[in-house]
Amino acid sequence: MEHKPSRFAFLSHIPPLATALAALVMLALTPIWAYQFYQQPFVGALLEPNNIVSQIKGNGWPAHEAGVVWPEQLTAVNGTPVTNAAEVNALLAANGDAPVWLEFLQQAGAARRVLVTPVHMPLGDFVTLFVIPYLVGVIFLVIGLWAYRLRASLRASRSLLMFTAAVSIAASAFFDMNTTHHVVILWACSLSAAAGSCIHLALEFPQQMRFVERYPAARFVSWALSLAIVVPVVKEILFPTSPLAYIMTWQYSYAYMAVAIGFFLVALTWRILRSDSPVVRQQSRVIIFGAALAFAPIGLFYFLPTAFSSSPPEFRASLYFPLLILLPLSVTYAILRYRLLDVDRVLASILKYAITMAAALAVFYGLLTVISLALRQAVQADNPLVIAVYLLALVLGFSPLLRLVQRAIDRTFYRSPADYRRVLNELSSSLVVTPNLERTLHLLTDQLQKALAPEEFVVYLYDDDRALYVPHSRGEREFPSLPADDPIVQTIRDAAEPLWFPPNAALPPGLEGSAEYHSLGCSAFIALRYEGSLTGFLALGLRRSGEPYTSEDLDFLDTVAGQSALALENARLFTNLRRTLDQTLEMKNLMDDIFASIATGVITTDVEQKITLFNQAAEFILGIPMKDVLGKSLPDALPSLCPDLEMVAEDALTRGTVTLSRDVNRLVPLRGNLFLRLSCSPLRDAYLATKGTTIVFEDLTERRRLEAEQERIRQTFGRVVAPRVRDRLLADAVNLNLDGTRQKATILFADLSGFTSFSETTEPETLFKVLNYYLSLAAQAILEEEGTLDKFMGDAVMALWNTPDPQADHSLRAVRAALSILERSRHAHAHIKDPRHHLQFRIGVTTGDAMVGNVGTSELFNYTAIGDTVNLAQRLEVAAHPGQILMDHVTYQAVAGKVTAEPLEPMQIKGKTQPVAVYELKSLK
Repeated sequence: MEHKPSRFAFLSHIPPLATALAALVMLALTPIWAYQFYQQPFVGALLEPNNIVSQIKGNGWPAHEAGVVWPEQLTAVNGTPVTNAAEVNALLAANGDAPVWLEFLQQAGAARRVLVTPVHMPLGDFVTLFVIPYLVGVIFLVIGLWAYRLRASLRASRSLLMFTAAVSIAASAFFDMNTTHHVVILWACSLSAAAGSCIHLALEFPQQMRFVERYPAARFVSWALSLAIVVPVVKEILFPTSPLAYIMTWQYSYAYMAVAIGFFLVALTWRILRSDSPVVRQQSRVIIFGAALAFAPIGLFYFLPTAFSSSPPEFRASLYFPLLILLPLSVTYAILRYRLLDVDRVLASILKYAITMAAALAVFYGLLTVISLALRQAVQADNPLVIAVYLLALVLGFSPLLRLVQRAIDRTFYRSPADYRRVLNELSSSLVVTPNLERTLHLLTDQLQKALAPEEFVVYLYDDDRALYVPHSRGEREFPSLPADDPIVQTIRDAAEPLWFPPNAALPPGLEGSAEYHSLGCSAFIALRYEGSLTGFLALGLRRSGEPYTSEDLDFLDTVAGQSALALENARLFTNLRRTLDQTLEMKNLMDDIFASIATGVITTDVEQKITLFNQAAEFILGIPMKDVLGKSLPDALPSLCPDLEMVAEDALTRGTVTLSRDVNRLVPLRGNLFLRLSCSPLRDAYLATKGTTIVFEDLTERRRLEAEQERIRQTFGRVVAPRVRDRLLADAVNLNLDGTRQKATILFADLSGFTSFSETTEPETLFKVLNYYLSLAAQAILEEEGTLDKFMGDAVMALWNTPDPQADHSLRAVRAALSILERSRHAHAHIKDPRHHLQFRIGVTTGDAMVGNVGTSELFNYTAIGDTVNLAQRLEVAAHPGQILMDHVTYQAVAGKVTAEPLEPMQIKGKTQPVAVYELKSLK
């Protein structure tokens, strides 16, 4: 999978590129070392580290013919001790072609001397041991670099480059490891590097393992194992503990390589069996086919026996190395197959002509053999008769042979090619039958499923009403609608040819971050154009076979789109027309239902003011059946409302005037006195010509009656409780709950001094008259200062400020009200003739916290204040003299700058443990 580049992404490119650089260096140096060795005398034995005789041997090699075998150690040449390959090669070069004494130390510890005559290494053995592995190394590195160049951002490409470079080192340096020992350490390390990169590649490609997604560090486990194996290998080469100790460490490398090969094959098999993606399954099949051919011989006949046997077999480089080329070729093919559209066709063509050429050669030599047998004498290849017969057979049989080979390749490796001509003929004859969208979609889906078998197929068509490209699919999956400015739509609109985005390929800039593209799950897009505009597009998912879309497939889809564009446009227009008709009928039915269900009367008229619509609400409001008014003029149908209706209708018809909320009060025979609110507007057609009027009227009769009743209740309620409390209770039903809040308030208590004795000597009727007179004076003074009249208690009145609504100057308002009460009572005395009726108020004012709210029961309660502040106000009122106003210290502090007051001696108030500071209010400043 592709990965977005990060800040440190370049670091992941360093190991494979460094390994590739090392491989290039080896490809440059190893031919020089090999040629130098080939030119010097050869004793007939190859030497591994510590001068251990290699298992590799050839015909006519002097040392092996003298009985020298693995794992004997060469210790001296002509009596001169040798410890490494450089010393051996130097002595042999100095000795020339003369016979040489070689001393060997056998595995059992015995020493022996062998006289051999040096020869030059046979050319065939040199080709087998160096040229073939070297060419394999070149091919490996070229394949890895090619894949990396095309898909460097893919982790699999980097892992493949690492693997091919490591194998390239192992192949190109194989001859050096057995002869000159220049880079034997690098060769040994390349084995572990190849195994580690093989496991890494298995984890990443063709699809990253799920546990690697959860634990990203898991991909580095193979490199930790490689490092763990490399350390002892290098140690034994540099600092050998015994001549043969390196063999054990190399066996670890061989075993690790065998495990890596097994893991690689198992991982591919797992993806074939469990992956949901046909592309991944197809890629896995391709790779496992190449891997099986590449690894089976070397794994079965060398790595496993070497890892688990004390006597490893001979390594046949000419057999094992060339087969390994199949692995990187298969991986590269799987990586690049979906990038290069015609890679299948190119490879199939190469294979087709290769097989055909081989068959042609076989026919030629077979013909030569048959003619020789028929003539009973050897016939040469340049015989004119043979050439003539062969050319005749070639002319007659080459084309049939080519077609036969092509069909065999298609059946073996690929799906049979789709019969595009048949599909196009079927579509061209069927698409013009009917503009039915469902049938068209059914036909397209069936034909494309037969031809290409995509996992998903959806047709997007432009919806004019919604301004969206709407998906149409026969599958159960839901696809998103796309606006015209969506990146997918813009990319398709701008493209001059069909689009295909292979898996893991780089997307155009507009689609990289498109959530709609990724949710769509499609990779091929073909535009549907009609008269130059994009009316829709075809979207196809990956093919179920896992095959990529070739250029022929895309050309076929482009032809299908061209044939179906007109049919789909007709189907789209037909669908839009049918939907518009359905919407019109639905709207008509809806309007009929609305007119029948609304409580507002609706009347429509034509230009002659004849009624064309009279809904049920109009029947009920006016008390006139619909059948009695339809088709009649307004004066004839509704004479009682005629003046008002004719006026608004005439204005709408002649001047286009819209009348809104005109109140009308008329006496209607069957309903009595009606209050109506009229609205009227002209009815216009699509060309804005006036075709009639719409008169809407609302029955306000019941509302007006309720409003009048509510006002009577409000006025009556306002005489029972304070107006502010009344308004609060009527505003919200929540205010009727029994609860209270703690808040700061100013409390005023006022009562008539000597009223008790006055009541004993006064007639009850006169008593009530005098009492109500004085209480009215007090109430007026309190209300003028926006106080809340809490209650009347006999000859006393209680008032609150700062509740229920907050008042910043509540204390000042209370003292002004207190002064006004005294002032009003003094002025009243001038109008009261009977001096016995000259009564005086005494008043107490306090400020402080109190509990304010509804007190009582749910059936009967009183809005009031309770608490120590209230009690103190009442105590001060009792302590005051007639015509005197007493206030506490808190109230005085609140109004000190605006009133004149005198401090009194602290009073001992009932219920208070300490004397209370009291002030007598004199006047306002």
